Amino acid sequence: MAIGKSDMKLVVGATVAVLLVGAFIAGVMIVTTRGSGGPVCGQLNIGLASDVRSHVQDGPYFQTGGGDCGFWLALDGGDIAAYRAIQPDGCTLLWRGDHWECDGNTLAADALKQYPVNIQTQQGVDVVIVNLGTPAPSGAVPTVP
Repeated sequence: MAIGKSDMKLVVGATVAVLLVGAFIAGVMIVTTRGSGGPVCGQLNIGLASDVRSHVQDGPYFQTGGGDCGFWLALDGGDIAAYRAIQPDGCTLLWRGDHWECDGNTLAADALKQYPVNIQTQQGVDVVIVNLGTPAPSGAVPTVP
């Protein structure tokens, strides 16, 4: 069976139509998923306050909030603190066994930027809530304390 000119025009036309629809769908997906300000981290329930406290007694430990929302949990004056993994000047905070370090520089804990930490009672138990940045209404820019 031979393909005639009219059949070939139909196949080419259908192929072009499918490609155009695919390009349109891909464009819509790119536009709708593109973010302007990075991830919105929100408020994160870390777990039972007693468990978190027992872990930080042994020293600071890293906790991921997903995406760029990581932080270090530690004790600061006896209270649970959440130190930003990426400090405002852009350096990456690391715990080096007995001191904080940011891009090779030793820093005192009181010089580090923290996220607010609250202990809340939920369903009859105390949990640690870290505010990584309150999600803003749709279209607004999120704020990070």
